[in-house]
Amino acid sequence: MVAAVAAVVPGFSASFPNAAASTQIVITALPSAGSRAPENLEADDLAVEVDKAPARVTGSKRLTDSLANMQLFVLLDDSTRASGIGTHLSELKNFLGTLPDTTQVAVGYMRNGTFSLAQAFTTDHQKAAGALRLPMAVPGENGSPYFALADLVKHWPSQEATGRRVVLMLTDGVDRYYGTAIVDDPYAEQAVHDALKQDVMVYSIYLHGAGIYGRSGQQTLFAQSRLSEVSKQTGGTAYFQDFTDPVSLAPFLNNFQDRLDHQYQVTIETHSGQGVHPMQVRSELTGVKIEGPTRIYVQ
Repeated sequence: MVAAVAAVVPGFSASFPNAAASTQIVITALPSAGSRAPENLEADDLAVEVDKAPARVTGSKRLTDSLANMQLFVLLDDSTRASGIGTHLSELKNFLGTLPDTTQVAVGYMRNGTFSLAQAFTTDHQKAAGALRLPMAVPGENGSPYFALADLVKHWPSQEATGRRVVLMLTDGVDRYYGTAIVDDPYAEQAVHDALKQDVMVYSIYLHGAGIYGRSGQQTLFAQSRLSEVSKQTGGTAYFQDFTDPVSLAPFLNNFQDRLDHQYQVTIETHSGQGVHPMQVRSELTGVKIEGPTRIYVQ
């Protein structure tokens, strides 16, 4: 999560450039090859850099048991025409049924550059699963998945405080507002900025869209690269099966759940000013791989 408060220094303004800001992020701790996932990570086990300068780690809490509360928004692209979409919906419904009671689930669809809410956040996972339907499969119906993502995070359909906000979006990642010939997409960049500002981690699964636009190997590569960057920068993960639709979502969803089960809320102090900054998180322990946001929003 990202929530910053400027430290007040007696005799100085809170805007003093060297004042420290206390900021929270969510990281995922995974075992390296041949190792086991750690049972717990302490603040001293982590090293963080913001703007290539060391940031002091002041706290680390594993998000489990009473701290496992989470809001998960499943965002489907309404222009999807994946070959196995019927099976994939069944897999998604089964996955939602396995989530703990501490997870609230909402469902929505990308449409015309916005998101359409099909089910508000609920702990009734069967009710949420019942809101899943086949996409309309109209070519270009979503316009841009990044417009829809930005619209969602800026109008998050809940004011309730929660330990984590997560989006799982299923889309081809093709931005029809910007084209497919350039990797750097200002709309994807804006979606990342908005997600970081609103404390939202983005996970994505690549599924083919309707129509022939965005189907070439190069266009698919660009689209998947954009999905990967959006997920990576916000602390999430992007899932692909080459350039084709996955035979099954189950391996992706299992991996997604495993990552959620090994996440920590980490509190750091940084002297960086307000806005988005590059960051890096690593473990001081051997055999532990840390995945976290590569950028941070400081209030």
